[in-house]
Amino acid sequence: MTLEKLFDICRDLELRQAKLYASFALLLGDVDERIARFWEKMSTEEWQHYILVDFGRALCVEAFGIDALVPTEKSEETTSPIAPLPDISVQQITDALDAHESKVKNGRITLDEAFEIAIAIEGSEADTIYMYLLSIIRKAIRESNQPYLMNRIVQVERDMVSHVDGLVQATQKFSKDTSLIRKAHRLKEEHG
Repeated sequence: MTLEKLFDICRDLELRQAKLYASFALLLGDVDERIARFWEKMSTEEWQHYILVDFGRALCVEAFGIDALVPTEKSEETTSPIAPLPDISVQQITDALDAHESKVKNGRITLDEAFEIAIAIEGSEADTIYMYLLSIIRKAIRESNQPYLMNRIVQVERDMVSHVDGLVQATQKFSKDTSLIRKAHRLKEEHG
């Protein structure tokens, strides 16, 4: 897979997630204004991830070239300046998003179902792709000798923790389903 393809995949995933969260705000906002604001915030944060992917893409094009091959953990490639991509299934990620989008499109969704979907999304390998690209962007920043840009990446990493924390807090606040709340806490532990 090329760096260009990986950036395209990540950008598409972030956009789809932002749209899903925006749909939750529209579908569930009449329950409570705080719920609408929460889902709007989640959507906005995904849009910010989408924008960062484009920002990072430009840096990586300069540093590595857009056609640079992304080695995988299973590949024999050892000369690439890019670290290996963890073993993930892009197809599984997109299939899961397709199912979530279909569920939202085909009918009324409950708040607990929305939290279930958000927990699944935030715990999916889509996050692995995003974090992997952040590591590649870090390397591009170092290679381009623009260390002042590193603050953006550090802030993004903090925002990722805050993003998951917000989901956990909202699940605790608005859901009465204890198993769902436990899932949210496990997600937070995994993102520790």
